[in-house]
Amino acid sequence: MSDAFKPRSVHRGRFRPFASFLTALRFLTRMPVPFVRTVDPPPLKESMWMFPVVGAVVGTVAGVALLLAHVARLPELFCGLFALAVGAMLTGAFHEDGLADVADGFGGGNTREERLEIMKDSRIGAFGTLTLVITVMARASLLAALLVLKPLAVIVLVAGAAAFSRSLMVDLLWATRPARANGLSAMAGQPNRNTTLLALAIGGLGAGIGGSMVLSPEAGVLALVAGGLALAMVRGLAIRKIGGQTGDVCGAGQVMAETAMLAVYAAAVAFR
Repeated sequence: MSDAFKPRSVHRGRFRPFASFLTALRFLTRMPVPFVRTVDPPPLKESMWMFPVVGAVVGTVAGVALLLAHVARLPELFCGLFALAVGAMLTGAFHEDGLADVADGFGGGNTREERLEIMKDSRIGAFGTLTLVITVMARASLLAALLVLKPLAVIVLVAGAAAFSRSLMVDLLWATRPARANGLSAMAGQPNRNTTLLALAIGGLGAGIGGSMVLSPEAGVLALVAGGLALAMVRGLAIRKIGGQTGDVCGAGQVMAETAMLAVYAAAVAFR
């Protein structure tokens, strides 16, 4: 991730999907983007509509890793853990770090100020450790449950959950005020309504159509609803605890939304 988001010049009204993709890719992942400067990147807040596309890339790679481990006849739970490890290497565990910070802050602080201070601490506490262990094991087991499907179906579902959960981050940034004036989310900027709607449309259509084709229309829609409800719960808790969102809250929302979607997919597979 890089905090160098300011463009060299302003191109208002220009539609530059490749430049926006590179800006989003550089922010959300650790993937090398050595030529991002040559395309004159737009501001991050104008590139957030590409968050679900970056999510789909990360999810596709994780899905392939899941399948490769399965082809090697490794235990299914290990396959799920391996896929999560590959995804974490791509993102630098960006979202998981946010989830752990939120768990520590919300669980260990008694006031808004204490919670924000704990969330800034790079050290991980008991709440964060326990939350990470539970969510990692939960997602690994849910990914393992998808291995009864055809390989392409697995990739479609994993990529769809990764994409829509990241489009929900854009909605969180748009609809919720920052809890800090100088945090990562405040620095990234607030996307406008059109950017948010485009991100939700890309992520929602991709995940909804994919889930409907692979499983059933009901499962596709229910997964989107589950992801949205998970994010709404994180948002409501953040507003109550710290008065708004931060970069950590966005990361926590992404992980919880993705987990909720995978849970719907796994349940749909079990009831087929």
